[in-house]
Amino acid sequence: KNALGDDKTYMEFPRKALLDRIGMRNTLLSVDRFGNFILSSQVYTNARDLARFGLLYLQNGLWNGKRLLSEDWIKFVLTPAPATASQGNFYGGQWWLVPDDRKDIPKDAYASVGNRGQYVIVVPSHNLVIIRRGLDYGRQGFNRWELTKEVLKAFLQSSSPERK
Repeated sequence: KNALGDDKTYMEFPRKALLDRIGMRNTLLSVDRFGNFILSSQVYTNARDLARFGLLYLQNGLWNGKRLLSEDWIKFVLTPAPATASQGNFYGGQWWLVPDDRKDIPKDAYASVGNRGQYVIVVPSHNLVIIRRGLDYGRQGFNRWELTKEVLKAFLQSSSPERK
């Protein structure tokens, strides 16, 4: 926050640096009571804007040929956090990774999970972004990898040669 100079510049930064550049025009980012962006919550958006966000990651941080996210950031996102190594390498840098025990999901898939069931799931090996907008309560939540499995099954069936 201090690195940007003043509150106005800080509040405008996400929109100017990212949202406007990828066309996320229907997204509102709010701050917590301390004036900080949290981004795992307090994001008000629609499925189309979430898809644009996922597409940015699918394209390894490039948008219309311009680098918006560094290669180092993408690598950080996709690298299992050391703290999860003994539990199946299920978390990278702010994104969820496919756990080692899930053999039915491509290992290159990863997911951003927002408050109460908002998901952006990226599956590079299938050039696919899956968006889920939901409203989940409680600890159980929604199983993002089961959703991924079912969407992939439908996606692969619809693109098979015998269906064309």
